[in-house]
Amino acid sequence: MKFMIAVDCDGPACVVGEPGHALSNSRDMVFAREQATRETDAAARALFDVGATQVVVWDNHGFGSNLVFDRLDHRCEVVLGTRFGRRFPQLDESYVGVLMIGYHAMEGTPDAVLAHTYSPAAYRAIRVHGQEVGEMALDASVAGELGVLLILVASDDKGCDEASRFMPWIGTVVTKKGYGRNCAYSKHPVVVEKEIYQTVCRAVERLREMQAFTFQHPVAIEIEFKKYIQGLKARIRRQGWRYAGGLKLKTELGTMLEWRC
Repeated sequence: MKFMIAVDCDGPACVVGEPGHALSNSRDMVFAREQATRETDAAARALFDVGATQVVVWDNHGFGSNLVFDRLDHRCEVVLGTRFGRRFPQLDESYVGVLMIGYHAMEGTPDAVLAHTYSPAAYRAIRVHGQEVGEMALDASVAGELGVLLILVASDDKGCDEASRFMPWIGTVVTKKGYGRNCAYSKHPVVVEKEIYQTVCRAVERLREMQAFTFQHPVAIEIEFKKYIQGLKARIRRQGWRYAGGLKLKTELGTMLEWRC
């Protein structure tokens, strides 16, 4: 069995960032990368213990080089860096499932910790078929196009609620309860790591109850930007996208394998 673990750094236990800064530019980033590593390692160990033959870790926060890679289980392989052709690089139909560690709620979610959708500076909202979506549904749909299941999400309470609305079959681990962008009531990191290990083991036992998450084809996507200049630059850079009024661009994709965030 092959699995890929997608890792962001905003959602781990005890990570809240710093007011006025993106997480990567905050004093909290040192701990965030370390805790994201520990939570990822817990998930990887669980996968190997229940029979995984290959576990690939995809570091996708910012420029994609955040984790303390030599602290991961040595059996893991790593996808890192930026400017791959699509989300979940290297994923194909031979994988059984994907997991999301350290993810977060979508932009605008009340009281969610470090909520954003891909870019906290650029995107006000992303909508699919008129419904606002976040990174978890968008990324899960890329895996779903390949028939690969999303089996687990570890995030704050708002992020886990969001993921469960779209994919009620997944296992979830709540790392902290959000009280605002930069404040939370968190579980102890070690407790979260143990919960991730246990929940991964249970999720793999329930694979037959799960399904690949996809959007109806063709996929109608709309991006709403925060600033006029961002939308203007995107109109020049994004081929096939059309102006949709205000600060919005829209397009139709044949499948989510064509999605570029």
